[in-house]
Amino acid sequence: MKGQQITWDNGDESRPLNVYRPCSCGCDFRDGIKGVGYISGSDLKGNGFTIWIEAEDVYQRVRQIIAGIS
Repeated sequence: MKGQQITWDNGDESRPLNVYRPCSCGCDFRDGIKGVGYISGSDLKGNGFTIWIEAEDVYQRVRQIIAGIS
């Protein structure tokens, strides 16, 4: 994955809006920019977005909000 935020078409269909950790296989490598995960989701047609998260506290906050944890 390159860049801090991307949109895409014809990708994963109906990807649930959630936060994800980078894949250990290295496919989420971002030109050496350190990051802890990303928020991503898509619609029924596979049109979606991905936003890279660089700080653990932001990752945890987003995770809690999506899960409805206060």
